[in-house]
Amino acid sequence: MNLRSCLRLSLVLFLLFPFLFLLTQFRVSTWPDGAELLWAFKNSFTQAFFSALFSLLVGFWVALGLLALSEKAFRPGRFILEILCLLPNFLPPIFILLSTLNIIEPFPMGIAGIVIVHTLMNFGLVAVLLAGIIESKLGGVAELAYVEGVSRWQFMWQGLVPMLKKDFWLLGLFIFVICFGSFSVPLIVGGGKGTTVEVLIYEKIRLSNDWGHAVLLAFLQSTFIFALSFVASRGRGINSTRVANLNLLRSFSGIIVLLGLSGLYLLGYVQGFFSGLSMLSTFYDLQSAVLWNFLGSLILGLSVGVLCYLGLMLIAFCWPKTWFEKFLNGYVAPSTSLACFSLLIISPNEGFYPYVKIPIALTLLSLNSLFRMGWDGELHALQAQTTVAYAMGASPKQIFKEILFPQLSDRAGLLAGIAAIWASGDFAVSRILAHRDLSIAMMTETLMSGYRLNQAIVLSSLIIVSGLLCFVICVGGSRVLRRKFTS
Repeated sequence: MNLRSCLRLSLVLFLLFPFLFLLTQFRVSTWPDGAELLWAFKNSFTQAFFSALFSLLVGFWVALGLLALSEKAFRPGRFILEILCLLPNFLPPIFILLSTLNIIEPFPMGIAGIVIVHTLMNFGLVAVLLAGIIESKLGGVAELAYVEGVSRWQFMWQGLVPMLKKDFWLLGLFIFVICFGSFSVPLIVGGGKGTTVEVLIYEKIRLSNDWGHAVLLAFLQSTFIFALSFVASRGRGINSTRVANLNLLRSFSGIIVLLGLSGLYLLGYVQGFFSGLSMLSTFYDLQSAVLWNFLGSLILGLSVGVLCYLGLMLIAFCWPKTWFEKFLNGYVAPSTSLACFSLLIISPNEGFYPYVKIPIALTLLSLNSLFRMGWDGELHALQAQTTVAYAMGASPKQIFKEILFPQLSDRAGLLAGIAAIWASGDFAVSRILAHRDLSIAMMTETLMSGYRLNQAIVLSSLIIVSGLLCFVICVGGSRVLRRKFTS
């Protein structure tokens, strides 16, 4: 077996590790309580369904607002609005949680609260994707309808919806899968009536020490998500045509909706921040802890960034291989709780061990998401060059060094930087694998649990600082490596 085959197999085993390890450690002798399982599955399905539904509805409305700025003169403004749309997805969930908990009083804990947070997190992503789909796929049909004097609503119901129904279905399914497997949001705002399958797995292990049922629940959840992901991967929207004149669909009210919802969570954060500044005296006894936990956030963020960079480059080195590509496209990350608890029982949970296990867990959970954020497209774009190089007798190492690495390093650094930001703001994984507060995000979550929201918001500003530092280091480091190894 050559080096690439060994590395390819090692990466697959790493991604499957939680399933393989726990199946060898615990035997399932009884079936979980049926009523409890159905209750948790119903909660997961309900919150994911309505989260996807409202994200699609609000996202479509905002997409019409983005289309109003499709003219070349308005492109800078649209770029700013798209950043505002995507901001909740790239920031750690703790920021949206803090903002909504601070601005909505009393906050509806349970399914309703989960749906509100998920909608605020995902509607912007839906809007950006839908705006691009509408611009590229409606083509001359929208122009012809506009010239013929068709009304806006008539075109929407008789033209847009029938032509893009498969795209709506696939995008809704994508958001559904994300929300169904969510852990951090249901953990904070789910309450007693909003227990999802993911939270139930956490409770089975943390409270009941029932590993057998937890493994079975995780297997059932992963099978369900895999089936949905398989359906989504086989679906295809209509073929692209060309960018069209979409005056018939443009609506400035979508911009108002975007600014209103964005202002909602931004106002909640800013209001809480200035209220918390008046309570700075409460942080005097925590100065030493804040300093060390800030360093902890940097260590965790940079560790995840480096590991994700190496993981993406490892995928590139092992590319192409048909079964390997199919595995990565069909792979579903394991349950967050299950992945964390599988690492929890391997070694002690004190000293330096959490600084090793938390980055490994976050890399395990993030790598496939980064792969789906365009890394597979980058690899396919370079496939023609690698095919020619193989035909001319170049070795895999030479191809990686002279073709793949120079063109992929910057993109890998960008994706690794995003993963580092997520890691800097993680509290769910760290809460399982750490015996005490090791990062600013964990300290923030502790304050949230004690209903000290304003202080938590002030402290969370350090997450932004640590995340940006990690992002800059990852992006800058990838460019330095590219220049060093290609000079």
